[in-house]
Amino acid sequence: MAIAQQNIWLETDALGLGGVWFGIAPMEDPLEEVHSLLELPENVKVFSMFALGYPAETRPKQNRFVPERIHFIEN
Repeated sequence: MAIAQQNIWLETDALGLGGVWFGIAPMEDPLEEVHSLLELPENVKVFSMFALGYPAETRPKQNRFVPERIHFIEN
């Protein structure tokens, strides 16, 4: 499911749209709240939600890569 959601996000960006991925599973309270809000049948489970639209502003891409966060464990 996460890979499918990521592909939706990538396509959203390719189309010039903006998007925000809301991870919901496996947290029980948000799962129940979204399930109730959307009035879903019992056999439907919520994994995540994705809000998309046209961005109100354009911001430069952020470089969040921090090499110090990478650790190698050798046996």
